[in-house]
Amino acid sequence: METLTDTELHAWFGLLQAHSNLTRQLDEALLRGHRVSLGGHMVLFRIAAAGGRMRMSELAEIILLSPSGASRLVDRLVGDGLVERLPCPGDGRAIHAAITPAGRRLLKQAERTYEAEVRRLFLEHVSAAEVELLAGLWPRIAPSCSR
Repeated sequence: METLTDTELHAWFGLLQAHSNLTRQLDEALLRGHRVSLGGHMVLFRIAAAGGRMRMSELAEIILLSPSGASRLVDRLVGDGLVERLPCPGDGRAIHAAITPAGRRLLKQAERTYEAEVRRLFLEHVSAAEVELLAGLWPRIAPSCSR
């Protein structure tokens, strides 16, 4: 097996460190400004984008959490009145997570912070061409990242 070069290691560890730093800072900004975590924001965003409701199993997969981790996160959002659990029509075993009107209001308010922070923390540091390059690169590495 071939040893990783210093450049390869730097690229890999840089990706891990950048992800950790960026998500931590974005989480802090959302909590400070809207009392919702980055994970909570992601749940609200994904449910809203799916038409307002989504199967719990599908939600867990798309937000990159285990089913139990997604369930705990949704439980917190239910407790805050931002999401509700509903039976899935036609499948008595499945549960949908549905965004509430309060969840939609919070998501709309938090979007300004989210977008401003993504610009400040990430987009201001890369060119438009680099953004295009990254947007095309991620699906090759992680097919679930397709547009």
